[in-house]
Amino acid sequence: MVKSAHRVVQILEAVSSSTAGLKHSEIADILNIPKGSLSLLLSDLVAQDYLSQDKDGRRYLLGPQVLVIAKRYLAGLDVVQLGRPILKKMVDDSGECVEIGLRRGNDILMICREDCSRPLRSVIQIGDRAPLYTTAAGKAILAYLPPDEIEHYLSTVRFKAFTKRTITHPKALRKELEAIRSGQVAYSREELNEGVIAMGLPVFDADGSVHASIVIPMPTIRFNHKKEKKVELALREGASNLSHQLGFTGNSKESSTRKVPGKRP
Repeated sequence: MVKSAHRVVQILEAVSSSTAGLKHSEIADILNIPKGSLSLLLSDLVAQDYLSQDKDGRRYLLGPQVLVIAKRYLAGLDVVQLGRPILKKMVDDSGECVEIGLRRGNDILMICREDCSRPLRSVIQIGDRAPLYTTAAGKAILAYLPPDEIEHYLSTVRFKAFTKRTITHPKALRKELEAIRSGQVAYSREELNEGVIAMGLPVFDADGSVHASIVIPMPTIRFNHKKEKKVELALREGASNLSHQLGFTGNSKESSTRKVPGKRP
């Protein structure tokens, strides 16, 4: 990559990592870029709306043009276009927010979200990532990967506790994946964010491979047996409809004939 282009990417990534924005000196220190060269790059990025400045002009934040590009990228994903009307109905049926996630390496990336009347703020937002093992969306995808991919993941992933409920051992995760692959709903019970429970199911494409997942997060205080059944019904209908839109003609149980690898660490 050309040096100046590489520096632009570094600047955007650095600024995006701070919700409060970064000062000129902070960016220079983090990236080890000469302040003179940095000033020119920052000026160009601000002029083209890739960066913006706070009201005092001291801190740099991501600009609106980044969102324009992100929206164009997301619009190119069929699952987003096809999923929006399905998510809207799921919100009506469940009374909760609904999201679509894609696997990106060992993370889940949230690419689409439909808010309810009482949206949660302490959940993964569009464009955010989280470890697969911490989320219902991630577990729903993991469970339906080819057995060799599941085994590789379980033997190489580095577990980190985000809450006291986070799964931190492959044996416990393997047990959950087996249940999900048998047809059960995937859960994250306050495993990424305290006070938030999420339920998810996989979405399949035309060749029967897991393509994405649909997840419904909700605050623990709104979770009870009645809500759980209501959410599950919305999830099963929504995941089935979106899979059908992507060309899938079977059902999740037919795709679960291969068991999660039985090797124990």
